[in-house]
Amino acid sequence: MRMSLEQPPPGRRASDSDRERAAAVVQEAHSDGRLDFQELDERLTQIYSAKTELELSTATADLVPISHSSSAPVVTIRASHSAQKREGAWVVPERVVALAEHSSVRLDFTDAAVHRREVQVETNAQHSSVVMIVPQGWSVTVDDVDLSHSSTKNKVTAPQPGGVHLLVTGRVQHSSLTIRHPRKRHWWWPWYRK
Repeated sequence: MRMSLEQPPPGRRASDSDRERAAAVVQEAHSDGRLDFQELDERLTQIYSAKTELELSTATADLVPISHSSSAPVVTIRASHSAQKREGAWVVPERVVALAEHSSVRLDFTDAAVHRREVQVETNAQHSSVVMIVPQGWSVTVDDVDLSHSSTKNKVTAPQPGGVHLLVTGRVQHSSLTIRHPRKRHWWWPWYRK
């Protein structure tokens, strides 16, 4: 039987980074409205239990790979009574829009691919929490965020010349907005999250 050249060999083992890339494709498809919550959960379960690259390929076969959509100028993340996040090896476009209602949104830029000197994040949050995690050296501006019965915390320190600038705008109502660096990992706490 002849194997398709587009599919990886069935026995090639998948790595953690392979699974993270596949998960990013599925999460982006969910935020674009191509997958509902049930399909998202089913695909992520399939991805994180996959042993081979072929199994990962099957889970994302009908979705546009994230590398093909990296040229898109805007990515919109919608969360309604749910939790949405972007983390790991995701591709950051010129503009990110985060819409949250009674939800939480987490944008982690630590391991993301950023090809621009400035990234714009427009957030519209109602009764929600929005957290943005940026690498050391980034600078952040939150002056153009319209706050209504909300709190904002910009914990970013020591921006470096030539570093990426994160411009945050939008409206935050009865919500919290936090921008910070990744938390330090401790040798005695191996399961510590960023």
